[in-house]
Amino acid sequence: MQSDVVFQIKLGKRPLLLLLASILGLITGIIVGEPVKNISILGDIYVSLLKFIVGPLVFLSIAWAIMNMGDLIKLSKIFIGFIPYWLVMGLMSAITAYLVGAYINPGRGVQLPGGHAITPAQLSVVDYIKDIIPSNFIDMFLNSRMLQIIFTAILFGIAVGLIGKTTPQIKDFLTRLFEALLAVVYKLLDFILWYGPIGVFALMANVAAVVGVIAVGAFAKLVLAFYVSGLIVFLILQPLVMIFVARVNPIKFWKKFYPAMITAFSTASSNATLPVTINCALNSGISRDVATIILPVAATINMQGACATITLFTLFAFQALNIPLTPGEVITLVILGFLGATAAAGVPGGAAIVAIATATALGIPIEAAGWMIGVHPAVDPFETMLNVLGDPLGALIVSKYVTKDFNEEKWSK
Repeated sequence: MQSDVVFQIKLGKRPLLLLLASILGLITGIIVGEPVKNISILGDIYVSLLKFIVGPLVFLSIAWAIMNMGDLIKLSKIFIGFIPYWLVMGLMSAITAYLVGAYINPGRGVQLPGGHAITPAQLSVVDYIKDIIPSNFIDMFLNSRMLQIIFTAILFGIAVGLIGKTTPQIKDFLTRLFEALLAVVYKLLDFILWYGPIGVFALMANVAAVVGVIAVGAFAKLVLAFYVSGLIVFLILQPLVMIFVARVNPIKFWKKFYPAMITAFSTASSNATLPVTINCALNSGISRDVATIILPVAATINMQGACATITLFTLFAFQALNIPLTPGEVITLVILGFLGATAAAGVPGGAAIVAIATATALGIPIEAAGWMIGVHPAVDPFETMLNVLGDPLGALIVSKYVTKDFNEEKWSK
């Protein structure tokens, strides 16, 4: 039997408080400058709290949702229906970022440490697949290995669903246990979001202090390149999918998911925004089955903004080191930008960490990639908003055309 429980958080005016805190933080950082870093601990605490809750939230959300799916065939249809959208939009975002970066060429003339004697590495699909399969249940939580957590949660949920065919009492017990644990996790997340304005204020103040130093010359061009590519995704690619695939009005879609967009921009965390995204999706007519299964997974793997960030940052490093890329290496860069985004944790700075890993995987010395952590806060809020907005769009398409349980009446309200 499916549970009627829907986990939601009543945000009230908190998204506006987060936005106000981010604006005040930026102003404070610009006025005070470097000394504002003395309060960076408040932002670090917020990031640590988000990292603490991400693993349990994703694991329990996915596993519990799958347990409540009485029809495993429907579950497979949901995932299979989402995959084409994920592939196309992720690759298009990475390709757009590369083309913009190749045109603006922000890395030209920049001096980065590490020298020129490097050879770009080739994409290893085997290593990527191996990274999805966990070897230690605890380690994947300790190190926020999100793909491994998602993989395990899916297997766990399917296993419980199959057990329910022969011993329904065990499935009922485990479903209620996970339901109770998930309720606790949501309450903890509620506590963390109340602290959010303080943490966001400190984070954005620190961003302003950093950007005030680096937002000149080539780094300013890099940030510009990201926003140009991001706006192309936001104002052209996604609306085209809304109009011609989802058959919905982009303006209405943005209005429906405005709370999620604001929360994503303010927190720079896809996972912290997840309850808001699910709430908006349910109120917009997307079925609960699709919303509770697709959105937790998409919050980690469907990172359209992160695809652009990782691709652009890595391209910048190659340009700064004056290393031309062959057509094959360009393809490798785009694919790694897309695949790397699936491994980015949905917390502030997640894409920057993966960008460094991607750059080093392509042969760039770590000392020539460390700057990415400093520049990333300037693009993180908009990047996260792109990540989040792409998730319910894919879920809407699945609900409308695959499961065919989209509620047009709710959408019309």
